[in-house]
Amino acid sequence: MAILEPLDTSASNGETRRQHAYLKAVLSSMPQGISVFDENLRLRVWNDGFLEVLNLPAEAVYDGVHFSDLIRIPALRGEYGPGDVDTHVRRKTELAEKFEAHSFERTRPSGRTHLVQGEPLFIDGQLTGFITTYTDITERKAAEEALRAQHDLLQTVIESIPSAVSLFDKDQQLILHNQELLRLLDLPPTLIDQGPVTLESIFRFNAERGEYGPGDPETIVGELLARARKPTHHHIERTRPNGRTLDIRGVPLADGGFVTIYTDVTERRTSAERDQLAQKVFTHTPAGIIFTDDAHRILSINPATSQMTGYEPFELLGHTVFGLINLPKEETPEVFQEGIARRGSWNGELEITKKNGGDFPAGIRVTRVDDPHSGMAAHYIWILADITERRQTEERMRHIAQHDALTGLPNRLALLMRLAQLLPEARRHQWSIAIMFIDLDRFKIINDTLGHQVGDEMLREVACRLSSVVRETDFVARLGGDEFVVILPGINSPSDAAIVASKIVATLSTAIEAEGHELHTSPSIGISIFPDDGPDGDSILKNADTAMYHAKAAGRNNFQFFAADMNRVTAERLDIERKLRHAIARNELALCFQPQFRADRRQPTGVEALVRWHHPTDGMIAPDRFIPVAEESGIIVEIGEWVLLNACREMKHWIDAGLTPIRMAVNVSARQLRRRDFCETVAGVLAESGLPPELLELEITESSVMENPEEAVLILERLGRMGVSLAIDDFGTGYSSLAYLKLFPIDHLKIDRSFVADIEHDLNDRAIAFGTIALAHSLGLNVIAEGVETEDQLELLRTNGCDEVQGYLFSKPLSSAAAFAFLHACEVPG
Repeated sequence: MAILEPLDTSASNGETRRQHAYLKAVLSSMPQGISVFDENLRLRVWNDGFLEVLNLPAEAVYDGVHFSDLIRIPALRGEYGPGDVDTHVRRKTELAEKFEAHSFERTRPSGRTHLVQGEPLFIDGQLTGFITTYTDITERKAAEEALRAQHDLLQTVIESIPSAVSLFDKDQQLILHNQELLRLLDLPPTLIDQGPVTLESIFRFNAERGEYGPGDPETIVGELLARARKPTHHHIERTRPNGRTLDIRGVPLADGGFVTIYTDVTERRTSAERDQLAQKVFTHTPAGIIFTDDAHRILSINPATSQMTGYEPFELLGHTVFGLINLPKEETPEVFQEGIARRGSWNGELEITKKNGGDFPAGIRVTRVDDPHSGMAAHYIWILADITERRQTEERMRHIAQHDALTGLPNRLALLMRLAQLLPEARRHQWSIAIMFIDLDRFKIINDTLGHQVGDEMLREVACRLSSVVRETDFVARLGGDEFVVILPGINSPSDAAIVASKIVATLSTAIEAEGHELHTSPSIGISIFPDDGPDGDSILKNADTAMYHAKAAGRNNFQFFAADMNRVTAERLDIERKLRHAIARNELALCFQPQFRADRRQPTGVEALVRWHHPTDGMIAPDRFIPVAEESGIIVEIGEWVLLNACREMKHWIDAGLTPIRMAVNVSARQLRRRDFCETVAGVLAESGLPPELLELEITESSVMENPEEAVLILERLGRMGVSLAIDDFGTGYSSLAYLKLFPIDHLKIDRSFVADIEHDLNDRAIAFGTIALAHSLGLNVIAEGVETEDQLELLRTNGCDEVQGYLFSKPLSSAAAFAFLHACEVPG
């Protein structure tokens, strides 16, 4: 600063005095306080503003006074806070001795705020002191605070607006918005919080998520920006992809910016047609209108009110409207009037009493009409609408939403709602509740083979039978398909649930007539008990479902109570299914072969192909563990085709290696037999392997052919015409009809090992085995007994005419190489 340049020491004393006078005049005229301390922190230059800002007494300020002496004055007044004065003075002095530039704001006890700015002073490159200015910014701070308060008020007002608001400046940057903007436009907070938000960034975000429809996002953004650069008044409606309709009004501002208001008008647009229809109805059949005084005494009514209530106008005039309106029991007319008077209006639904004593529901709107001069309530307008039909419609819609259209039973939604009601009551009263999960056995087969119309009729009959065996307080629901749930609230013990389950099994054991078909089904029922088997609806339903699967595994047509280890078994089953899906691709399956012999000469007649699964980590997995899982999941079809192809290839390989041709028996699952392309699959395997058809025997279980006997006859006949031999496996364990059995083009009956095991000791098993042999021979069929393990079993079977035998007495299942060697050694020379 020029005024602080060193005085001309060569000047005369008079000239020096003139320079000092000039400097003093300049400093006194400055609006800021100013002080200059030399390199020893002694005051050399100051003005009156310096004294005023620091509130220093004039006698304390003189040329050469030390900085610490001046600082001690405000420190003694406590301006630097509580504590030891010398400590404050020392701290301030140590800071000053650093001669570092600084700038800060300080509010003094007087309430005035000053901007204190200091810089070191250099003359000819040498530190000669420190210059500090003190600028009073009290008015500026007050103006800033007022501006901030005004901005906060504006933001509060904008946030209070029910519509979304955005304000962009002339550079298309968002400078003001409310939270409703983010909600209505589904804009993530991160988009707004990441810095200056431009209109282009919002356009691009919306275009990339398809907000403006199909098309190239960049092209869409370009078109929108081109229009935005020339803002005009606009008013449009736009329906967003989420279905919400927005009323959008934009207004350009004089400074080049523009403000936009977004209002959600979805409900208004959705109900537009309904409102138009309602307006027509209102026009031709006006709603009831009652005009009252401030005490709700009736002054007049319209004809619609008379039509609704049956009262003539003269019968109501002068009476209060509360003679018609039935208020809730907990609310008196006085309380109701006070509420309307305070709020100015009321909307709701109440019952209205007619002249004949009947009631009807009405939607009611009450509006207060104030006296324009006094502002006090003068009248009230009551508008009445009969909502009887609406209530009935709502009840019908509620029924549709909560009931199964096919059977009329409650659906899954109603089931969950009922559980939500029952479980809290059960907890309070310590009740037990039984949940039964019911699945119909063989329903899919009936539905697929006889058609959905027959299946639907069957489901309706099942629903009727289930409803007939439970109490009025019980609850029957259909979840979908062939799954039903029964809730038994308030049972005394699980045996109560067992009784009902037994009734269900019994009622479904009777044949069902549907579209001329006699149908048979049975239930697999899983039962869980609340609260023993789960603390909430989800867990007890899940556990009942788990128990149902165990009922199926236990032979169907039975019920099982949930047990904790069922979840372990279910998890194990799911684990097997998951691993089994990769078994073929990972080459984990293998075939072994068990020879079959003539019963009289022990001459090999064939082999049965048996699949084995060796998992790389679980080791050998028994067939009785994975075959049921494969059947239930459908993987058995893929496994069955793999077994069929590889068994045929193996037999062809043996024959080519010199083995006398014998029969290869392969098991066929019910799922394979139901496939329409099964015969084509067999033909393809024979063609690919080169095995003659007469050397292939397909073993089909008794139960699988009886699922749909008519269809089975057609499939077996086609296979027979191909030259393939057919055997009924596990004969005696199912429920065959002899009428169908004689129609099946089969060659062998296989006596199940369960009858052979005790043939030496159990007269019933012996009778079944011998009866099967006699039956087969009467039908011209050969008989194979499996599971033969002792000479006594063999002798009994042979002496009673059994044709062929198979079992560990002759050979265990062998690998391919071992089976070939065994069979080759058994061949009779010549």
